[in-house]
Amino acid sequence: MNKTLHKPIGYMIALLSLAGTLRAEPVTYPAPSSIEPSDQYSVVVSQNGVTKDSFVYMSRAQWRSNRSKTTSWTTFSFSGKVTVKVTRLSGHFKSCRILPTSYRIKPKVKGNGIEFQLDKPRKVSVEFDDDITHPMLVFANPLEDNVPRPNDPNVIYFGPGVHDIGESLSIDSGTTVYLAGGAYVKGRIATNNADNITLRGRGILSGEDFEVKSGHLIRMRNADNILIEGITLINSPHFNISLRGSDHIVRNVKMIGWYFSTDGVCTGYNGLVEDCFFKVNDDAVKLYVSNMLVQNCVIWQMEDGAPFQISWNMPSDNSGFHVRNIDVIRVEHEWDNRNEAVFDSIHGGRAHMSDYLFEDIRIENADWRLFYITIDKNEFADSSRGMGRISDIVFRNITADLPLRRPNTIKGWDKDHRVSNILFENLKINGKYVTSAEDGDLQIDPDTTHNIRFKVTAPSKD
Repeated sequence: MNKTLHKPIGYMIALLSLAGTLRAEPVTYPAPSSIEPSDQYSVVVSQNGVTKDSFVYMSRAQWRSNRSKTTSWTTFSFSGKVTVKVTRLSGHFKSCRILPTSYRIKPKVKGNGIEFQLDKPRKVSVEFDDDITHPMLVFANPLEDNVPRPNDPNVIYFGPGVHDIGESLSIDSGTTVYLAGGAYVKGRIATNNADNITLRGRGILSGEDFEVKSGHLIRMRNADNILIEGITLINSPHFNISLRGSDHIVRNVKMIGWYFSTDGVCTGYNGLVEDCFFKVNDDAVKLYVSNMLVQNCVIWQMEDGAPFQISWNMPSDNSGFHVRNIDVIRVEHEWDNRNEAVFDSIHGGRAHMSDYLFEDIRIENADWRLFYITIDKNEFADSSRGMGRISDIVFRNITADLPLRRPNTIKGWDKDHRVSNILFENLKINGKYVTSAEDGDLQIDPDTTHNIRFKVTAPSKD
């Protein structure tokens, strides 16, 4: 493959990014030819007297049970303070809110739309009349640094426009794959036994041409030092990002997946996931291998899976997980499946999974169940080599804004394979702090669990 695509336009985008930085203007990106804009919304962004259109994409539902029929989104970059105006094209509205609620962004009605300000990069959902049939997502990115040169021999450069890379783009060690803003790349990216790879930009990688469960959108095996930053992933046929190896970073990546099994991210050892947005239809974050940090993310969990999957059958011991400052803005669970909880484990492997800290997690628009933490045989496990254990989990400053329709569950396998040493500190459900299992409707099996505690240390004033 020629590693330089649309070279002149790529230079123009880099220059525009630099100009935007110097003049403190928002950086928007060209509409790819042949990609139809959203028929639901339009967006303009303004800063320092400069107003620009920001192209609004639209992804259509791919599975019969999807509640959203479309999802529209726009992406741009800025520094400082920017004003965003979202116009609704499909009729009048009575109300509008912007999630996450914790951002305290108050929209102002302007004609047939709303206007709001951002003083830092954010990923937000703009929802009219509390309707999620056709949501509008705004992905406001930081300005890019060190944009690669299109003619760099170590760079595979996709400029603005539509590109088809086919079944799989294989990448060698030391390569940067750059998707410029306005690039719309159809295909999958995979590698084996390659290190020091960067996949970045403000463009889009789409799996729209593949059958469901036909392969992961980004899959890297036996790979170390992978950086994935800034891009948007849509219409994945299966897993969005699956990495093995160690020392991976997934930063400022936006994901929209419709099918069951469109999981979000699984990294290797010493993984960092930060400042990402997930609207996926299976586990958003898989906390499977040791020393993983997940922070400053926004999650919209669809019908299937869990925002935080603690274990499905890990065969080897893992520990050292930290998840902090997360907004779960919506959970669409409605079936009594074992994997439908915000914090979930169906551990059928022989590993000892331990040392998890979840803190400062805000959960809204979720009324099904928060916790389903179990050790149990299941159809995906090889339990013939023995069952495992789960221990030492702290849930600190977890808030859920609604009453729950299903009881929570904590259950081990037997007295030798327990769930043990779980602390709920400042757990708040529907406005009330939980001080006991009864308060939180937690069904705790006394024969297969040990040392499950509840504590309120610093009640807030809200």
